[in-house]
Amino acid sequence: MGNLRRRGSTDAFTEIYRRETGPSHPGRFAHRLSAAEVLVERLALHARLNGHEECVNTIEFNSAGDILVSGSDDGKIVFWNWLAKMKKFSYNSGHLENVFQAKIMPFSNDRAIVTSSADGEVRLGQVLEGGHVDTRCLGNHVGAVHKLDVEPGSPYIFYSCGEDGFVRR
Repeated sequence: MGNLRRRGSTDAFTEIYRRETGPSHPGRFAHRLSAAEVLVERLALHARLNGHEECVNTIEFNSAGDILVSGSDDGKIVFWNWLAKMKKFSYNSGHLENVFQAKIMPFSNDRAIVTSSADGEVRLGQVLEGGHVDTRCLGNHVGAVHKLDVEPGSPYIFYSCGEDGFVRR
């Protein structure tokens, strides 16, 4: 990290290139660049998206990178047009408490969103024609469900983990 400060941005970008092409170990790369002054100095606010009433806990880009989905303590899921920096639509997730994760299911044309919450539920939001969204409970944990992960390449398989110590598929 010290070397990156002395030598400037060229070395930081060389490190990124080496990581992308394989010769740099992920752990060492993260350690060297995690607080590289040259990169931190380049950070700036890109956009401010106003649409939630409470704190936002999760954001997720679709695979094309043009839609951003966010979930909040207000229980809402918001779809954003990332390129225009505008809200497309929002819906009530059906959760009774804070939304912790929202994941867009692959190969769903961005119409299937799985969410998890402090209420212990894992829910599916299906975006229908006309912007209406149907939601239903897919499963429960005892206690909050903090994380979701989608099985790569699968439009139907995801995993949830909760405070009950279980990982569910």
